[in-house]
Amino acid sequence: MLANNNQSIIRRMAKRSLVSNKRRTIIMALAVALSAFMLFSVFTVGITYFKMYRLQNIRLSGGDFDAIMYGMTKEQKEKCEDNPDIDKIGIAAVAGSVLSTDYDNTANVGCVWLDEVYWNDIMTPAREWVKGSYPQEENEIMVTKEALESCGFEELGLGIGDTFRALWQDAQGNQSQREFKISGIWEGYGTKNVFYVSRAFYDQCGYELSEVASDRYFMTFHKDFWTQEEQDAFIDSMDLEKQQSLFFSVEAGYSIPIVLGLAGIALVTCLCAYLLIYNILYLSVAGNVRYYGLLQTIGMTGRQIGTLMRRQTVIIGGIGISAGLILGTGVSFFLIPSIVRFLGVRAEEAGPIEITFHPAVFALTIFLTALTVWIGSMKPARLAVSVSPMEAAGYRPVYGGKSVRKTGKGKLLWRMALQQFTKDKKKSAVIILSLAAGFSVFLCLVTLIQSQGPRTYVSNFMDQDMEIENDTMSRADNRQWKNILDEDFLKQLSDTEGVDRVSPVLAAQITVPWEPDFADMWMQEFYATWMYVPYEDEIKEYKEHPENFGSFLVGITESDFDYLAEIVDTELDKEGFMAGKTCVLYRDSLEFTDADVRGKTVTCGEYPVEGLAGEPDAVLKPEALSNTRSFEIAGLTDERYFTGPMSGYPPMVIVSDRAVREFTDQCYVSKAAVQYTESYDEETESAVLSLMDESPDARDFSYTSKIDEAKNVKKAQGNMMEVGIGVAAILALIGILNYINTVIGSIQSRGRELASLESIGMTERQIRRMLVLEGLLTAAGSLLLVGTLGLAVTYGIYQSMNYMGAEFYVPFWPVAVMTVLMILICVLIPLAVRRVLVRDGSIVERIRAVE
Repeated sequence: MLANNNQSIIRRMAKRSLVSNKRRTIIMALAVALSAFMLFSVFTVGITYFKMYRLQNIRLSGGDFDAIMYGMTKEQKEKCEDNPDIDKIGIAAVAGSVLSTDYDNTANVGCVWLDEVYWNDIMTPAREWVKGSYPQEENEIMVTKEALESCGFEELGLGIGDTFRALWQDAQGNQSQREFKISGIWEGYGTKNVFYVSRAFYDQCGYELSEVASDRYFMTFHKDFWTQEEQDAFIDSMDLEKQQSLFFSVEAGYSIPIVLGLAGIALVTCLCAYLLIYNILYLSVAGNVRYYGLLQTIGMTGRQIGTLMRRQTVIIGGIGISAGLILGTGVSFFLIPSIVRFLGVRAEEAGPIEITFHPAVFALTIFLTALTVWIGSMKPARLAVSVSPMEAAGYRPVYGGKSVRKTGKGKLLWRMALQQFTKDKKKSAVIILSLAAGFSVFLCLVTLIQSQGPRTYVSNFMDQDMEIENDTMSRADNRQWKNILDEDFLKQLSDTEGVDRVSPVLAAQITVPWEPDFADMWMQEFYATWMYVPYEDEIKEYKEHPENFGSFLVGITESDFDYLAEIVDTELDKEGFMAGKTCVLYRDSLEFTDADVRGKTVTCGEYPVEGLAGEPDAVLKPEALSNTRSFEIAGLTDERYFTGPMSGYPPMVIVSDRAVREFTDQCYVSKAAVQYTESYDEETESAVLSLMDESPDARDFSYTSKIDEAKNVKKAQGNMMEVGIGVAAILALIGILNYINTVIGSIQSRGRELASLESIGMTERQIRRMLVLEGLLTAAGSLLLVGTLGLAVTYGIYQSMNYMGAEFYVPFWPVAVMTVLMILICVLIPLAVRRVLVRDGSIVERIRAVE
């Protein structure tokens, strides 16, 4: 057959074909528009979500930095200055603490000096506002509302220029009354129970900038992504001393896994777009086989038919991409904020819903959609070209390889639905995969979103609803300790409506006498890790005066033991522990393993001094010197909840509360964990707070609340969670529209087949029931795929982005609603399409129809 040069005719034919087949053209254009809409919306809202996710971590960390190093020597500082990867380094240095004021004896507010880089660059994104200026004179301080409240100044109305006096303690433990002048006030995120001081103040506090105990060096890098190997190489290059530590932030430390996880979501989104476009184009070509074959009888070559197909694809692609971008813009920038507000999220709670736009999103959406259209049209185009005129004249779809089929058993409609479902396996697989891919992306996103929710975020590191502490025990002089968490208070707390359980933690001050097997080993490691003074210089004093090296015996309840047994690396004998035979030690970041200490014996002595050991007014209690008790060490823990009110050099020994009471009557309840009947119950929390406020020792309580922590996380997240809801809502909508569009094309291509079934006696009711059964099979296949492969992919992406170590679980209600919705759609959409097709004419007209 001779080729004819009829390009102008092909252009007119392409346009005329699209106009004459409006229904099919609309379906194909809608498929492309949905793909562009899906990609644009996911990229735009996804970038916004990632931006808010990053802002959340900046706020929770109190600054924008990539790594933090504890202490830095002169040589290490020179290495950092010569390292081209490091952008800048900011310093935050501890400068003692405010112990008390005339209005609060347990203030405990830290003093910190910040250099210009940290204050002006690193901390700026975490601040909301600043009034006044950073301290320059020795007595000037920058304050927060929270720090002033901790000092008891909330009713004084202190402002810039005002002064107050406080008891301050330096690096060596020396205490003195100081007068401070407020030079500025700030509000924002991060640690706020702190006073920022001047460099002049820091220089006289007794610390050096190279000390681990004082200085924190915050680094930012030019590189955004660090592999684990690069992180390890950087840490090794710093030649860290034993006391030093270097940690990467979430963005730097987990950047590549997080980006790969997001890339996985984007890849599945592109797969959804490809399946949608391919299926629609394939059904379109399959329905026009006779048309393309007959074109060849009038002189069109296969190449010209391919050109015709490409021109149609370009026109449809151009219209669809444009419509998708317009629709995506409207949904991303206008509809999502409206949906979020409709859900009850107020601007004062989450801030304005600001969708981030980047011009590259337009280019990327156009490129990926066009690429998807091109790839998706390749096989349908080859099908159109491959049809010969003779084949096209009598073309009828033929499926499967068997020409003889045995009569099946069972209900006829079920067998017909199953036969239709399996005879064109490729088409059924595409429909199922398309629906499953969209639902899998939705599943992945809602799972990730719930893992980042404020309640999940807080519950990941805080089991109890509230932790109440006895601040009097933070005073160095044990004569000032008071048992404010006494039996009466704890009983009132337990009897409070809504309180399910109260778990008090006992603490008794002890000594750990020197002995060569365990105590000496522990102290050597402690000095090597935490102290600048060699252990050899103080071992004599430790042997002769162990009271100068105090620690705490910590007693826990049976329920707390059950929790402790779950988190230690070794199996604990509950009976031996509760009987006071064994103990667990707080590791205190020392490089000990359970094997190093298990089976050894630690001896505890009752603390024999009233007051500060070594001070002239301290009183020695001779009877306490003979009171000792030994425990077999069962393991180590890193859980800070099981520690005393102050750190000591010897280990903190964790035993049963019964063992503490048997050992000494000089014990106090240092803290109490409160569990509510219903977690996050604000009414119960209000009743507990009222109980503390009504106590005569109200100012000596401090507490950590899960509700308050969740509110802080919510505030730090801004509108991150709401934007995440927007992404999931978009994908749910797209998955639904995707299936609707695919089913419309599929059932439309079966119009002649369904009309033929009517002609041989099948009733309309039977046809509708058959379509319902086909929809149920599609829903079952999609759910099976989501529950296996989709769940596995979700789990992999979840774990790659799970830097908090949150437990993986699928949120029930969003998934249940989407499952029911998917089943309803799979059942109702085919019926709706069928109803429209019946209106197209009589049975004879529908059988004769050639599309």
